[in-house]
Amino acid sequence: MRILRDEQGQVMVETAIAFPIQMLITLAIMQFCLIAVAKQVVNYAAHAAARAVLVSEDPDRAAAIVCSPIAGSNCTGNPGAPIFIPGWGNLHRSPQSQAKTSVDVLNGPDDGDKAVVAEVSHEFELIFPFVNATPFRDWHPIWGSIVKLGPRGVVHKVLTQTVSIPQPWDGDLDGVTGHEVIPDVTSDPTP
Repeated sequence: MRILRDEQGQVMVETAIAFPIQMLITLAIMQFCLIAVAKQVVNYAAHAAARAVLVSEDPDRAAAIVCSPIAGSNCTGNPGAPIFIPGWGNLHRSPQSQAKTSVDVLNGPDDGDKAVVAEVSHEFELIFPFVNATPFRDWHPIWGSIVKLGPRGVVHKVLTQTVSIPQPWDGDLDGVTGHEVIPDVTSDPTP
């Protein structure tokens, strides 16, 4: 009987030591998975911003619409008005997305190289509680470079993606011949 009690005590001690470590590893893996998903969303936001530039729309709005599902909490103060989508209403978390997402058009249309390049940066909120416990200002031992937003210092990781999409026209369509996408155009109006 005494041997059985000693083993039960040993199991409790092993569990007390191993459980916090296992929980920390599990939460870190979950956060890495969320960051991987967010990187894919930011990559698509960069594609949407480049496409918006290509068709003369607002690239900031396009990127904010795509990044709204991963925008997180409102920790930036007064983020502004929500984005209204006709038929859907106000887009959930779009004010936070607009405040946390920025677009830089590196290569605009009609500059001669037949490509549009957009870079999107999004401040992705790290949601697990132990992340905010870092004593460092702009660096975390696990997540790398971070930024702290708002009065509570909510930790965010800046995700940046750059996308280049081809421009299928070169600006001046008058007299275009031999283009790989656009059919031959002549200035003669007679059919």
